[in-house]
Amino acid sequence: MQKVLILTYYWPPASGPGVQRFLKFCKYLPEFGWKPYVVTVENGTYSSVDETLLKDIPEQVQVIKTRTNEPFGIYNRLTGKEKKSGTVGMLNMDSGQNPIKQMSLYARANYFIPDARKGWNRYAYKAAKAVIEKENINIIITTGPPHSTHLIGKRLKENLGVRWLADFRDPWTNIFYNEALPRTLNTQKKDKTLEDSVLKSADKVTVVSDGLKDEFADRTEPTVIYNGFDVDDLAYQPWEDKNRKFTLSHVGNLMPGQNIEELWQALKELKDEYEEFGAQIKLSFTGNVDDGILASLDKYDLTDMAHIDGYVPHLEATKAMMTADMLLFVIPDTKRNELIITGKLFEYIASRTPILGIGPTDGNAAQILRNAHRNPMVDFSDKADIKKQLLVAFTKWQEADAPFKHDEKDLEKFSRKGLTGQLAHLLDELNAEKVKA
Repeated sequence: MQKVLILTYYWPPASGPGVQRFLKFCKYLPEFGWKPYVVTVENGTYSSVDETLLKDIPEQVQVIKTRTNEPFGIYNRLTGKEKKSGTVGMLNMDSGQNPIKQMSLYARANYFIPDARKGWNRYAYKAAKAVIEKENINIIITTGPPHSTHLIGKRLKENLGVRWLADFRDPWTNIFYNEALPRTLNTQKKDKTLEDSVLKSADKVTVVSDGLKDEFADRTEPTVIYNGFDVDDLAYQPWEDKNRKFTLSHVGNLMPGQNIEELWQALKELKDEYEEFGAQIKLSFTGNVDDGILASLDKYDLTDMAHIDGYVPHLEATKAMMTADMLLFVIPDTKRNELIITGKLFEYIASRTPILGIGPTDGNAAQILRNAHRNPMVDFSDKADIKKQLLVAFTKWQEADAPFKHDEKDLEKFSRKGLTGQLAHLLDELNAEKVKA
C-alpha cells in the first residue's frame, strides 16, 4: 500500500466542512491503495468542536499532533471569550467594534499573512519532516484554509523533494471575509505573492468548485473534487408522520453576509397575509447565528417562530436535514460569491429534502442545484420568488399525509467514496511521476 502524508489544521475534535472533507478522504483512501498519515494541531482554535467525530477517525490512519503558537489566546483574553474559541469567517465581527476588537482586526489583517494560524507552521514542518523520513513518504497533501498550511507543503517540497498536492476548499486572496478586514495595499500584495508561489509550485492543485478552478486557471491546472456526502452520515429515515409545524431549517453557521433582508421580509409578509402560515411555521437554526441575524428576526417579528439549537454534533445536524420540511441554503451576499458552494449543500441534496436556495443564480451552487433537479436558486433581491417557493412548499406540506422527499436520482456522483476515488487517481499519477523521476 502506498503512503501519503496529509497536513490539515482542521481535524477532530474540530467540526465543520473542512474537517469532514479530509476525514472522509482518509476513511476511503485505503480502499484505493493509499495509507494516510495526518499531521495536525494538538490544541487548535476552533469555532466549534464535535467530540463524536473522534470515533470516526479510521484505525489505519496514523495521526501526529503538534504544538502551535497563535494570537487567538491573547485576543480572547482581551475580549472575554473562551480560550480556544475562534471566529467563523467574520461571525459577529462587524465594523461597530470596541477599540480592542478594531485593533485586533487590524493586527489580524496585516501582521498575520496569510492568516492567523501561521504560528503552527514551524511545528507542523518539523513533525512532517520526521514522518516523511521515517516512513519514506514521497507524496504529501496540504489543505486550506488556513492557507498558511500550503507554505508548509512548499517548504517540504523544496527541502525534501516530495511530490505535493495543494487542496483549496476556499479562495485565498479573494476569500469573502477579506472584504471586511482592514488590509493595507502592501498586505494585499504580499498575500497575492504567496498565493501565486503556492499555485505555481504545487505539483497538483485540487479545488471544490468550477469557479475556483477558473480563478486559478491562469497559474495552474486545477482539478475539481467536490465536497460530498457520506451515506453513513445519512442513515436516518424521515419521520413517518409529518412535523406538527412546517419546519424551515438552516443547518450550519449563519454569518453576516447571509443576513438577507428580503428573506425576513418575505416571511413577515406571509405571516401577516396567511394566518395559517404564521401559526404553523417553525424556523429552525442548527449552528452558530450571527447577532445581526438575531436582530433582524426581532425587527421583522419572527422571533416567536425561531428555534435556535446552536451547535450540535454532525450526526444530529444531518438528522435535522432529514427531518426538515424545507432547508434554507443562503450563499453569502459578497463579491465573487458565484464561486461559493459550501460543503453542506451536498448533504442537503442527499437528504432529499426540498431546498430554498438564495444566492447568485448563475453561480456554482445554482448549477449544482439544477443538476440535482432541485428548485432553482433565487436571487437575493427576488422577494416575490422567495415568497412563492415558501408558499408552494407550505401548501404541499398542508395537503400531504407524509413528508415530501425528492428521489435519489444522480446522487452517487456526490458520494464521498466516489470523490475519494478521484483523489486517489491523482495520487497514483503523482506516484508514477515520482517513479519516473
